[in-house]
Amino acid sequence: MTYVNTIFVDGPLEVQALEYATYVSKLKGEPEDNSAFIKEVNALLEEKNLEQMYQKFSVATSILLDAPEKEFEAVYNLLIAILKSASPQTHPSLIKASIKILVEDERDKTIQKLKVLQNLYNTLEITSPLRYNVFIAILNIATKNDEIETVLPQLSRLDDWVKEWSITTDQVRELYLTVSDKLKETGEVKRSHDFLLKYLATYTSSDDVSAIKPVVRRAVVEAIQLPEILNFESLLELSAIQSLKGDEHFELLKVFLSGNLKEYKTFVETNPGVIEKLGLQNEDNIRKIRLLTLASLASEHVAHEITYQTIAKALEIEEEEVEMWTIDAKINQVRKTILVNRSTYRTFTKEQWQQLSSKLDGWRQSLTDILQVIANAKLITQHSNVNANVESGSVVVVDGVNGQEEEGSGN
Repeated sequence: MTYVNTIFVDGPLEVQALEYATYVSKLKGEPEDNSAFIKEVNALLEEKNLEQMYQKFSVATSILLDAPEKEFEAVYNLLIAILKSASPQTHPSLIKASIKILVEDERDKTIQKLKVLQNLYNTLEITSPLRYNVFIAILNIATKNDEIETVLPQLSRLDDWVKEWSITTDQVRELYLTVSDKLKETGEVKRSHDFLLKYLATYTSSDDVSAIKPVVRRAVVEAIQLPEILNFESLLELSAIQSLKGDEHFELLKVFLSGNLKEYKTFVETNPGVIEKLGLQNEDNIRKIRLLTLASLASEHVAHEITYQTIAKALEIEEEEVEMWTIDAKINQVRKTILVNRSTYRTFTKEQWQQLSSKLDGWRQSLTDILQVIANAKLITQHSNVNANVESGSVVVVDGVNGQEEEGSGN
């Protein structure tokens, strides 16, 4: 979390408490010489009833929001410093109560709220689970007030923070799902989907996922909708997704995993109205499944040619449209063929591993053959040199170990 402002609050607790009480009393509009709030704080200090004083100060967070913008950060920093003196048992609840007030407040002090929460975050221990609560508060305020850009740079570090905070699995799930929801609200759809998958990945085959089925189905629909997603293998491997077996979402996902255009159209015909029911657009689906069909076709012809006719038939398009669908391939317009330079497998199953093994064996044999040719050529060259030197009257000694030659006179 970016550090915003260093907190400098000097003096013993009693001095800090009275300074805070005086400021709150001023915001309340109480008379300086007869302040009820200051009297209450003084009494609690005399009684050594500090925990009740901390509770009163935490609740006063709502009053602090009436402070002028240039003073708000400083006085909230003072509150942070005071609450740090609370016992380990009560400190978490005091912090949670204070940040809840900031989140629920509707006044337009977004930047100030984010600054003090970032300051609070940085005063907490790296391993403090309270950092989770503060981060959620920052996320909620930023999203509600169109300031999500202030949070986006931090999201790449979230996985590491989760480990540092030592929070529960339920909290991890809440965090990832909240981040996903907030990102989706602000139009960051791909990032939102990425965090949704992190959320689903926390569930194992032994977990009951019946309550989150709507979220699981949402993940499937988003994966099909997002044009950037062309690989569905990792998604289908999630235990939460596997729980949808027999569901129309799961069956459609399998088509996008390894099926082709023909299989997609068969699914649509067999399940009339299901595409619209799932909130999907058939035209967009057909474009994506055509790309996937082409990927499958290309992976079967790497370093080989495919005819326009073959591609047109698989994609159900005219031959004139073939070139607009090809990427990273050498096009021969005269022969109407495409030479595939490279392609990515949509799934990597046992069959693909066997194909890879066969290719590696072939490459290894080719290298062995090449080395043998080189060795033979070297021997031929050495013998040719021997014969040439004998004819000229020279003696050549060939070192059989390192191949070095020594020449001497024949006389």
